Amino acid sequence: MSNTESAGAITSENPESDGTAHSDVDSNNPLDRALAEDYLIPESVAGLFRWPVRILTAIAGTFMLGIAAVTIIDVTGRYAFNSPIPGGVEIIEFLLGLTIFSALPLVTVKRAHITVELFDSFMSAGFKRIREVIVLIASAGMIIFITHRMWSTGIDMLENDDISIHLELPTAPILFVLCGLSAISAIVQIYMIWKYVTVDIHQHKAPIRSHHEEGDIT
Repeated sequence: MSNTESAGAITSENPESDGTAHSDVDSNNPLDRALAEDYLIPESVAGLFRWPVRILTAIAGTFMLGIAAVTIIDVTGRYAFNSPIPGGVEIIEFLLGLTIFSALPLVTVKRAHITVELFDSFMSAGFKRIREVIVLIASAGMIIFITHRMWSTGIDMLENDDISIHLELPTAPILFVLCGLSAISAIVQIYMIWKYVTVDIHQHKAPIRSHHEEGDIT
């Protein structure tokens, strides 16, 4: 085989080499569709929440970068200079909570929560649609419950003037921020219910792919 033929064979076997990794994705293959959906950008399926989701993506990325930076500086200072960041562990704990709840709306809008499909092969399409609505409503209820409990706990912390152990920072404001991010997730979840019932069911498509074709995935 000549070099030209070899290069052609490699190119045909590796579509990523020319930037068209998804052009040959078989949309009828569940595994290919699942992998494609995993790499969807949250804002591309956010609909009315495109800009809020875009902002939350930047915020979550900033918090993750903060965790990495604090960890590197703290470990380097501890083992190289015997001078760790005061309250470094506590800072990471705060940033971790902020990262989780700022990313929660992104996971919600992609409908990327962990699911277990044990009985899907035994369910009819109609039953799956009913089940989907029930799951979406139950998820919204759980997020609303978490939001309510964090708000109540934040009020208690504010009244008791609770502070963190090492840095002695007020904990109530941080919890209120987490509560606000959780409330955004609840709103997004309610929107996903509305979108599924009014749009996705009628189009007979997976909820996450209701307004996007394979060519939109980059």
